[in-house]
Amino acid sequence: MRLSPIALAVASTLAAAQTTETQQIERVVITAERRVTVLDTTPAAITALNGARLAERGDTGLADLVMLSPNTSVTNGQGATQLFIRGIGNVFILAGGDPGVALYSDGAYVSDQTSSNTALFDTQRVEILRGPQGALYGRNATGGAMNVISALPTSSFQARLGLLLGSDKRRESEGFVSGPLTQGLEGRLSYQVKEADGYTRNPLAEGPRSLDDQSSRALRAQLQSSLGGNGTLRFVAGHYRERDAGMSVPVLPDPVSIPVLLYGVTQSSDPRSVKSQGSSNRVEVNTAQALLEMPLGSNTLSASLSWRRSKVDRLWDSDTTEAAVTTSGFLTGSTDKSVDVHLASDEASPLQWLVGVTALQFDQSQDITILTQVPLGFLVPGAPLTVPFPGGVGFLLGGMVHTRSSAAYADLRYTLNPQWSLLAGLRVNHDSKRADEYQNIAAFGLAGTGHPSDGWTSTPGSLGVEYKPATGTLAYARWAHGFKSGAVNLGALQPNLVKPEKVSSIELGFKTEFLQRRGVFSAAVFSSRYKDMQVSQVGQATTLLANASAARIDGLEVEAAVKPIAPLTLSVGLGLMDPKYTDFTNVDLRNAPTTPVNVRGRQLAQASKQQVTLGAEWAGSVGEMRTTLRADYSWRGRFYFTEFNTPDAMQGAYGLLNLSATLRPAAGPWKLWAYVRNAGDTTAYTSMSIASPLLGAARQVTYTPPRQFAIGASYDF
Repeated sequence: MRLSPIALAVASTLAAAQTTETQQIERVVITAERRVTVLDTTPAAITALNGARLAERGDTGLADLVMLSPNTSVTNGQGATQLFIRGIGNVFILAGGDPGVALYSDGAYVSDQTSSNTALFDTQRVEILRGPQGALYGRNATGGAMNVISALPTSSFQARLGLLLGSDKRRESEGFVSGPLTQGLEGRLSYQVKEADGYTRNPLAEGPRSLDDQSSRALRAQLQSSLGGNGTLRFVAGHYRERDAGMSVPVLPDPVSIPVLLYGVTQSSDPRSVKSQGSSNRVEVNTAQALLEMPLGSNTLSASLSWRRSKVDRLWDSDTTEAAVTTSGFLTGSTDKSVDVHLASDEASPLQWLVGVTALQFDQSQDITILTQVPLGFLVPGAPLTVPFPGGVGFLLGGMVHTRSSAAYADLRYTLNPQWSLLAGLRVNHDSKRADEYQNIAAFGLAGTGHPSDGWTSTPGSLGVEYKPATGTLAYARWAHGFKSGAVNLGALQPNLVKPEKVSSIELGFKTEFLQRRGVFSAAVFSSRYKDMQVSQVGQATTLLANASAARIDGLEVEAAVKPIAPLTLSVGLGLMDPKYTDFTNVDLRNAPTTPVNVRGRQLAQASKQQVTLGAEWAGSVGEMRTTLRADYSWRGRFYFTEFNTPDAMQGAYGLLNLSATLRPAAGPWKLWAYVRNAGDTTAYTSMSIASPLLGAARQVTYTPPRQFAIGASYDF
């Protein structure tokens, strides 16, 4: 997005402040509201993360952005990215569903969550918007939105080469070259190479040597052309691929399980040792975007045309024992096409408006193959439980989902006087989904196809008021309504689609600076009511989506930073929530398969009631060298993986400590940095999927990575 004169002035002031006034907290320019604003004066709960600092900390993937924003968490369940904001997120890791947090890359919506945890490299910043964003961001933003923004081409020559070595034989290289190509044309070429042995060992000789290894390549090319009247046209093309054994998905030991009954074997209790007879992970993503910024009189026209194609092929040992019990394979492919055009008014006008239209076409296929041994007694009453069903049981299911979405939207801001402004937003959106699905379970004599479809028209919107009682202080109140599309349980052959999820939310916020901007403080309280909340459930072969009738989430968020002395910055983030179901009756198929339970008042699955982030950074000079030392501690309260809040599907409170340091000459081309992630070597569950009783109700989990360290160097040309 083209920077306005106001934003350019802020950026210029910031650059000067960084060299002459290091006592102050820096101001951050963002584009979260589809126009250029300053973070501290934007009436919304937003966290902006600097890309260069993320790289120095070792945050090089979406799954690394753990608890960096209040009431926010990220995990990677069976390869699918699961973002959660204010208790809402991606609860469904299969095709046919949508996340509750809208993920964007350079402003383009990313529909396929199975391939969204690609590398963060050459990133300018990551913006996290908390709370429903239905008016401006549309569908599937009932919890919030996240936008990953790439570094832009530069008007002068710049280049960087970086190398990194670390634990588990980690070898990485990242760099870019940027600058003018011809008069009025700039380019930028960025790359990343990552190699690492896995930190989870496999004691079996016939499988991969280790899991949680990494072998990836990423490339991004950009061209930016200057148009008449300060307009720009930018083209972005990217390629990403992974070829490795994939992440470990261990099964927790149970006293009575299929491997124990049939073969007398059990899973390892060591979270860093997983028995695997075979595992592979193949991911390929190609992207292309065209981004236009063009002044039209005193207004600005913005247009984005985006294309994304991905293919993911994952295979793993699903029982994680030395016996050949269960293997799972997921083959997913998608094509994502979208266009967005909007016109924004002059920022100097009392009435600032933004109007736009958008359309998306998303086609996704998925084929799931699960081959398993099942005790004969599970299927034939009275038969022994120690004898497998002859030939085993194969679940073959999947198909194709076609999603179409179109919308018109408007965002308004009317300045009554220097203190008061009125805010409003509205979107008229139509979504439709159509599936061509199949299911084949030969052992049960089941074979069928289905063609479910449905469509929904929604009008998410927002109303708000903003008050500036003094320079550097902002208070706001906002009501927002959000909408999440209905879903297809692909391969389940259900005639009706899962109902859409709806939310109404009220938020009160306050932002201020103090001590001549040596400190900043922001807080927000919110209350959200959800209807037909989409929740993950145990299915016959895989997880399914269902609707919880109603849920409520109340919360408080605080972010603050202070510079008590020039070199030292202290920061704190606090998130408190009361996330609970208010109307939901279901059956716990793992613990009480015949008894319906009303879980009203129980804690929402995947949501913690408390979350704290503490940070300390010292940045000063030692002789001719500039040194930065940083410590970040994140703590998350207890959370459950199901709505039943049972101890066997719970993770207790835990904390993670990350350390990082940089060293560079005051005026020199090179930089050294080092980091230690999870310095306390904390082990905790980050995701859990419970299989159907037919598959033993096994609990498949992922863990926090162990302690990891690395040292890197870069040289600027």
